[in-house]
Amino acid sequence: MDIYYEQINELVQDLLIPARMEKTIDKETFDNFYKILDKIENEVRGSENISRKIVGLLFFIYCSLSDEVVTNDYKDELFRAVGKLEDILDRIFWDSPFKG
Repeated sequence: MDIYYEQINELVQDLLIPARMEKTIDKETFDNFYKILDKIENEVRGSENISRKIVGLLFFIYCSLSDEVVTNDYKDELFRAVGKLEDILDRIFWDSPFKG
């Protein structure tokens, strides 16, 4: 998990600065972020514990990005990116019995 933490930590500024300054996303950075999250999801599926360090960083990123969404416009890239992030984090943080 430390490797994933470092990889994500290297992306934080490129994830957050465009969202904060211009309400946009850097698609390449988000694609890299999603790839790391997919690896994390596969690694923690069925686990009882997840690294507190990773959870804290992911929570920080999610909260920071969701604060920047100013509309429920489904065409807005930032809105869709935050929605996708929420879905991925849901799968990482909880093995929901309600999903097929």
